[in-house]
Amino acid sequence: MKRLITVLLGACLSMAAQADSADVLTVKEMVELTQYHRVGADRDPVLRGMSITKRIPKGWVDDVSERYIRTIVDDEGITRHQVLLEVRYVGGWRYYRAASLADGQELAFNAEERRFSRCSSAFLKCDQREVVTAELSHEQLKDAMTNGLAVYFDAKKPGRDTVAQFPPAYVLAYLIKLDGEDAVLPAGGETEKSKIVAINASR
Repeated sequence: MKRLITVLLGACLSMAAQADSADVLTVKEMVELTQYHRVGADRDPVLRGMSITKRIPKGWVDDVSERYIRTIVDDEGITRHQVLLEVRYVGGWRYYRAASLADGQELAFNAEERRFSRCSSAFLKCDQREVVTAELSHEQLKDAMTNGLAVYFDAKKPGRDTVAQFPPAYVLAYLIKLDGEDAVLPAGGETEKSKIVAINASR
């Protein structure tokens, strides 16, 4: 019995190691996952970073969040860099209402969408969806290449604040796609060496 437990434990550790290895992305791979998308016939392309999702089991419906960095050109022709957070959950509206950096600096915040996305007649509950954005300057993005980026989204409902985190390698890959490798990396810099463990990264 003891030997069986040892064998099973070894197998589990091996599977975990393989999963971690599979989830490691190089900066070059993240640059490839950072893509321009055209929204609407008359709109400028939107640059979207790799989506990172997090799923927390919550009974019959999981608590799911997705976040990424994007760059848009608004109706006035102004380029804006944003962190977008989409959260799907049950249990009463959270009403996200503000955003800030880790040092407490407030960011321009916008509630993009708030609606019921799915309802179950069997459980008499609905899946709620909120989409919010926080605006960043180009300088704030460049600063995040060193230590990563953490944007705190404040919710009206107590205990439901959410942190959208992006490791330095993610921000580096985004800026390489946005500004070009020569503008971001020092002469002779390589993009292959910096890695990130991106669990549940949406490809």
